[in-house]
Amino acid sequence: MSSENTEFGNFIEFSIKKKFGIIKLNRVHRGNAITTEMAEDLNKAIEFCQNSEKIRGIVLTGNGTSFTTGMDIDEIDGSDHVAVKQYEKTATSIQEFLYYGKPVICAINGKTMGDGVAYALCSDYRIAIKDCYFMMPEINIGVFPGTGIIVLMSRVIGIPWTKKILMFAEKISAEKALKIGLIDQIVENQEELMTIALDKAKFLFTKNQTVLNAIKLCSNHLADKSYQQALEIEQYGSAWYEFEDKEKYIKEFRKKFY
Repeated sequence: MSSENTEFGNFIEFSIKKKFGIIKLNRVHRGNAITTEMAEDLNKAIEFCQNSEKIRGIVLTGNGTSFTTGMDIDEIDGSDHVAVKQYEKTATSIQEFLYYGKPVICAINGKTMGDGVAYALCSDYRIAIKDCYFMMPEINIGVFPGTGIIVLMSRVIGIPWTKKILMFAEKISAEKALKIGLIDQIVENQEELMTIALDKAKFLFTKNQTVLNAIKLCSNHLADKSYQQALEIEQYGSAWYEFEDKEKYIKEFRKKFY
């Protein structure tokens, strides 16, 4: 399947630049709120990037003034636990692809809520425009954020801020997000946002991809292991050159963390 005829539903824009898959959420009239069908399409787009030999990473962003406002509560009633669970299953798959897979740059173009925060936490570099903000409003509608976000958030920004954001639905400015480690960089506007994101992509695609992916896996997964366990895994990473089939090596490496 070539990039020219690759489509993922009505609300996902896809292209390839700098050997990165550029995925844009494009449901602007609803603040890029995500329906069950849209989540499934997004999952397919990310999976395509992971499986394509032509693609070395992902830039995830949105059109309009919102990155995403999260699950579309007009489509999915928070009290409908069956519908929520169905949505969460796909959301979990998206996060796993981002967290375990190829390098991901998250270009946050505006308001970011719910799943948008989760996508950012799964990414390897997070750039945001100065006027954006972050919020997890699930507590207000009685939805448990059960897609792995508590694990991710507590690891990335710590337990106290995780509680403030998830238990008290605290609204976080771009400046505060940078200070607590939720994002890595602030830019002035959306034009600069994509310029910087593609510059980062260009840097990454010129590097040894086996080493790059091994570093990502170790960085994401060694903190909760004993020193000896972590050292053994890190040594497996450092022995990448001993494997003739580098793609198979990375796939086997990922299995160590599932």
